[in-house]
Amino acid sequence: MNSATAFKKHYVAIIGGSISGSEAANILAKNGFRVVVFEMNKLPYGKIEDGLPNWHINLRNRQINEIDSKLDQENIRFVPNTKIGKDIDFLDLVNNWGFSAIILANGAWQDRGLPILEIDKFLDKELIYQNSFIYWFNHKHEKDYDGLNYTIKNNTIVVGGGLASLDVVKIVMIELVKKQLFVKKGIEVDLFTLEKEGINTILEEYNVDFNELEIGKAKLIYRRTAKDMPLKTPKDDTKESIEIAENVSEKLLNKYQEKYLFEFIPLSIPVNFVEKENKLTEVVFQKVQVENGKIKPIENSFFNIKTEMVISSIGSVPEKIDGLQYEYTSLKMREEADYHVFGFENVFAIGNAVTGRGNIQESKKHGQQMTEKIIDKHLTEEAFKLWLTNHNNNIRSKVAEQLNSIVKEISDTKIQPESIIQKIINKTDAIHTKIGYTNYSSWTHKNLPVRLEELLKK
Repeated sequence: MNSATAFKKHYVAIIGGSISGSEAANILAKNGFRVVVFEMNKLPYGKIEDGLPNWHINLRNRQINEIDSKLDQENIRFVPNTKIGKDIDFLDLVNNWGFSAIILANGAWQDRGLPILEIDKFLDKELIYQNSFIYWFNHKHEKDYDGLNYTIKNNTIVVGGGLASLDVVKIVMIELVKKQLFVKKGIEVDLFTLEKEGINTILEEYNVDFNELEIGKAKLIYRRTAKDMPLKTPKDDTKESIEIAENVSEKLLNKYQEKYLFEFIPLSIPVNFVEKENKLTEVVFQKVQVENGKIKPIENSFFNIKTEMVISSIGSVPEKIDGLQYEYTSLKMREEADYHVFGFENVFAIGNAVTGRGNIQESKKHGQQMTEKIIDKHLTEEAFKLWLTNHNNNIRSKVAEQLNSIVKEISDTKIQPESIIQKIINKTDAIHTKIGYTNYSSWTHKNLPVRLEELLKK
């Protein structure tokens, strides 16, 4: 029996269909394995669709096309709208479905909790977490959008310090200015123009003073300084490289503030809140200092900020799946290899599922180094495109590296009898029939949401 025929006797389940999952599925399918990709959403695009603000049009489309090219092939069965741990029990999948192996490639969709006792009682009222906020922003224009709706308020506080928190504070200011320009001045400017040109440039163009808009600026509050923001990666670990990167980060944050008119408050952590009539009205912060890289709260150094809206942007982690063991937010792995999941012989993990790291942007420091050419242009669409493309290519090459070993391990496992293979096909067929799925391309085409840029053309 040749290897391709032998591989075809193995069926492998992949949980999650985005960058890591599609890459793993593609490698396995090209090796002759049959693959089922379980995806909790209608579409497999993950943060590319729902976590990347929708002004990144070309970048989003290119990444989506790449995922499509990986998943739309004969050896791969795509099973959308199916959440492992909810629609299918994980241990049932491991023990009863008959897969030769299961690979976890699920993304990081669970926001890290804001570390203030009982603050979650204001959830989706005065307190919003980043993932649901960006999801709303990206999809609120759709006719059939039925998710949570938010109204952005004056004096919004954004807590965080990664690139994702800059996206959040940008969205807040763009949405407020867009609305008030129309209400106060009858001027219509779309978000793509405001994002590209910058709020300050647009106001100058229309000869509008910011104060006339009666907007309370959003405040980005970070536990470290502007120099500590991960906007520029050091070339190496030398003191000189680190200092250069820190200075570039500070310069970039200043440019960002000039362009989008938000306030930046460094060296502060949220510790408490004030409420009136069951509404959050103020957040209490404590000043901190950084000593030997560690944050140290300063005694009796508290201040309050009045606000009607707090957006927490302090990172994301993969959602925990019942039946698996975790160490804090990370999946527990076997010590001898970084892709074996603890407690199982044939369960592996790749990408975010292993690192416990979240947003596309927040993994920047783990991606390729930015080139010198980008330093001054960074945070422009072109620079971000280059970074994200490099970052995703890094994920793909890391997955390919892990898959080489995983493929060998799966090939060495016992060949499944045809009856087991048929059972997997029957079970996935039943899900397809229930949701009206016929094939990958017609499903993705039918479920791709209407794009805001297309609506604005009409």
